[in-house]
Amino acid sequence: MMSKLKTLVMVLGFVAFSASAALPLFNGKGQPGEVHIDQGGPVYLNGKEMKLKKVNDNYYEATGQGVVLSISTTPDGTADVSWTGKHRAHGVIVSAEQAAIDAKGVSGRPLDCSRSDLTKAEVKACQ
Repeated sequence: MMSKLKTLVMVLGFVAFSASAALPLFNGKGQPGEVHIDQGGPVYLNGKEMKLKKVNDNYYEATGQGVVLSISTTPDGTADVSWTGKHRAHGVIVSAEQAAIDAKGVSGRPLDCSRSDLTKAEVKACQ
């Protein structure tokens, strides 16, 4: 009887562990530098591995290099990453995909500040 109970507890524990959300793959940039998150971890800032702490199934914190990265997983499986540093410095880490979208001008073309036919919004973005 005790053996069956131990087996059941182990199986349920494994199922609960495997059902938790894992860190998604993420590449991005922000004020502290380049962030890379492997699927399920680890987390790297400027190529150096950070100490990763799981707070709950949807929230993680990575620390290192004087920075704390706050990583939350969204229902669609992507990551939202922000950072906090010394003297209350903080900001958002923009994913590489979002940066590529943001790099396009209002006209939908890639933003090229050397063009002579920039829209007013593109000129402002180039400043």
